[in-house]
Amino acid sequence: MSTLQISSLSTLALLSGMLALSASKTPAATLTPSAAGLSVSVDEASGAYTVTAQNPAWTFSGTVGAPLTDVRSTSGRDKLGGYRQIAFGWKTDASREGTIRVYDARPLVQFSIATPQASHLTQDFPAFTTFPQNIHTLSYVENAMSPPSVNHLRNNGTPWFLFDDEAHAAVLSAGSDFFVAQMHGDGKTLLASGLNPSLADTPAGFTHTSWLAIGPGIEVTVHAWGDAITTVSGKTRPADDADLTLKSLGYWTDNGAYYYYNYDKDKGYAGTIQAVADEYRAKNIPIRYMQIDSWWYQKTQVPAGGGAPGGLKVASLPAENWNAYGGTLDYSASPALFPDGLAAFQKQLGLPLVVHGRWIDRTSPYHANYKISGVAAVDPRWWDDRTDYLKSSGVVTYEQDWLNEIYKNSPEMASTLETGPAFADNMARAAKAHGQTLQYCMPLPRFFLQGTHYNNLTTIRTSNDRFSRSRWNDFLYTSILADAMNIRPWTDVFMSTEMDNLTIAVLSSGPVGTGDAIGAESRPNLLRAVREDGAIVRPDAPLLPVDATLVADASSLHHPFLASTFTDNGQRTVYAFAYTRSGDAPGVSFTPSSLGLSGPVYVYKSADGSGRRLSASETYSDTLGAPDWAEYVIAPVGRSGVAFLGDAGKIVGTGRSRISSLQDAPGKLTVSLVLSPTEDAVTLHGYAASAPTVSVKGGSAQPAAYNAATGYFTVQVSVSSKAPTTLLDGDPVRRFNVVLKTKA
Repeated sequence: MSTLQISSLSTLALLSGMLALSASKTPAATLTPSAAGLSVSVDEASGAYTVTAQNPAWTFSGTVGAPLTDVRSTSGRDKLGGYRQIAFGWKTDASREGTIRVYDARPLVQFSIATPQASHLTQDFPAFTTFPQNIHTLSYVENAMSPPSVNHLRNNGTPWFLFDDEAHAAVLSAGSDFFVAQMHGDGKTLLASGLNPSLADTPAGFTHTSWLAIGPGIEVTVHAWGDAITTVSGKTRPADDADLTLKSLGYWTDNGAYYYYNYDKDKGYAGTIQAVADEYRAKNIPIRYMQIDSWWYQKTQVPAGGGAPGGLKVASLPAENWNAYGGTLDYSASPALFPDGLAAFQKQLGLPLVVHGRWIDRTSPYHANYKISGVAAVDPRWWDDRTDYLKSSGVVTYEQDWLNEIYKNSPEMASTLETGPAFADNMARAAKAHGQTLQYCMPLPRFFLQGTHYNNLTTIRTSNDRFSRSRWNDFLYTSILADAMNIRPWTDVFMSTEMDNLTIAVLSSGPVGTGDAIGAESRPNLLRAVREDGAIVRPDAPLLPVDATLVADASSLHHPFLASTFTDNGQRTVYAFAYTRSGDAPGVSFTPSSLGLSGPVYVYKSADGSGRRLSASETYSDTLGAPDWAEYVIAPVGRSGVAFLGDAGKIVGTGRSRISSLQDAPGKLTVSLVLSPTEDAVTLHGYAASAPTVSVKGGSAQPAAYNAATGYFTVQVSVSSKAPTTLLDGDPVRRFNVVLKTKA
């Protein structure tokens, strides 16, 4: 019995191995693992294949169920870098071709299965029957917003995350064909990646890929997996100014907002929304866009799955086709609400629009003029026509809602290779052509992965409607998936008086949108999230559960939930958010090193202003009382002797739209600040080993207040009225530098 082995290589081994394996059919050799520590072996006689990792010491193995033919090893490069692979053929119900590819510098294995002739591809590859046992799992449910499933693997288009008590981890998922991909297995006897059973015959030359990532650390391994998918597809992380929903504060009218299918009867719906905009302008609350939900266009009363009409959306409102809970009849503004059309309304409103969209109703006239599969528009002409209409109406972002129902009630999405991409590709293409970005709402797990094909898909919903404490857990868990796919998570609407929800929204790095009744808004709270021009002061990445929380939850330890994010504009500052759920103990603890920091740090609790200097390896502990949530800022004590906390008036005091850069030197910290044109002064705060002296280039400073017992300081700095105005992310701003000196 002969065995072939291949592994990821060091650079030196790669160069020598390329010579040894240059012929396409030379016998494969055993190759020494590189730092990634992954090796692969295949057995020609039995068709068995094995992946072995060094850290963790895990093995995954399975079989294709038939002897292998034409076994050969090759090398090459693709978008992910250098690789070695074993390729082979076999025949079960039909002839198949497979490859197992190991990357030189990444903890990744790619599997591919191909059909040389047209056939019905039902075989999973890989299909592991030997793998680590008694490990924890995380997957996502085939339901609206893709809620998390801990220790119960779901068989759908979800990725599977596997991890142990030490946070060693593996990820198994599809790598292509996301609309028809499906995971199979129970995590005890089988782990497999394959295709929907309902998929029709695949054409000759069809190839389906899957990914396996293995490594120490859950977050690190998930990011390695996500980076593989997004690099192959070309999906980049949306910039902070990728669209107005990411860049600026907005007002929302979706489910949970005060004006969701609700308005002032004297003003009418359009007049009520105009009154909201006027109120915010009068109070200098800087909203930069207006979201209008499903109430704005014409619908039927029939559910996506058909059946009896469901009646009016709100019985007390007029019996017009905008007041309905069914599918789209005519995707244009209701004449009853907007007698002059959407464009005229938007022009008078004076704000760009974000608009909602549902499925196409089965009775819509669109079926006669366009190709509609089930309830999904797959005709490029429909998307071109409607995005052109939206552009002429001042729309900057299109929100595709009800994705779960669209997939469920458009069977060809699951049974053909073409239908799903025709729907999603044409949506993204047409929106891009008209300068619009996309938001996905009610997505199934497969839509997260499919979304990696579209750089104008900027945001995605990761929890149910009307953000509240009951949504936090799902939001943060499913944000893991969104972040891995380079899509920003969106909390959904909440009220500006809710400081806890506002804090999470800002820390999420996604949109910040509120839906208060006129007169109920809190300007002071909102200005903790944004500059006076509406630009969100945010972290560099989404707020995600730390590894310790994932392990504790999977082990039913009932620890408080701890999530973190960071800014890095010259120094890495970590923002942690902790809260208790029903049954959780109140005590929260962490080490700064577990959050990616080293050296001395200062931990600051935002709620009460308390702080403590400690080493990165020391444990910080706190008790969550009333309120039973807290934000902590963990800042490094640099060579300057300063742990800089940034703008004391902001949730994320060191966000780039306020602090553009930090330069740390012995005894000296230089801070570059950004103010909007209407902002003249800002209060900075932090920790210093000695009382800091403050100087300002392009402005002035008040005397610093310093507590010698705690090391905490505050100082108000002002920008000169003569400071020039420049542009940042398209907005006019004024910049100036502050220098903090200590006796470090």
